[in-house]
Amino acid sequence: MAKAIRQIEKTTPSSEELHDQDITALLKQIVENRQAISTSLNILNELQQTGVLDTLNGLLKTRVKVASIAMEQVNQPSMHNIIKNGFNTIEFLGALDPEKLKVILNAVSKGLDETSERIGQNEPIGLWGMMKTIRDPDVNTALSSMLGFLNGMGKEMGKGRTH
Repeated sequence: MAKAIRQIEKTTPSSEELHDQDITALLKQIVENRQAISTSLNILNELQQTGVLDTLNGLLKTRVKVASIAMEQVNQPSMHNIIKNGFNTIEFLGALDPEKLKVILNAVSKGLDETSERIGQNEPIGLWGMMKTIRDPDVNTALSSMLGFLNGMGKEMGKGRTH
């Protein structure tokens, strides 16, 4: 019959063995992630060649001074207005219907093309010519659109005003 085990000997690896295990684990990770490491090194090389790493290194070394200057600039009243205007602009752009904006921007682009052509011609237009032009369906559409724009803008601007 076998003897019962009464004492278990626990082996503690030496610091040298722990060191070797750590190196083996790191080498295994390097082998498993070779492509990612290679790509990262290429990116770092490009950043070094363009001077970006030197700039970042300089910023990190002088981070306290840079942060101080940045905070001084942010605390200026004009900067507060810029930040508020930025948020208002983002809110405005978020409220726009992309399809409607696309139509309007395409129309503006075409209008600029037409304007460029007319500037080159430098032909004066009389009152009779203007009246004739207003009857043009394209001009009439643009004028109606502009009047609609002015109407909507006026309604929004007059919300606080009583009639």
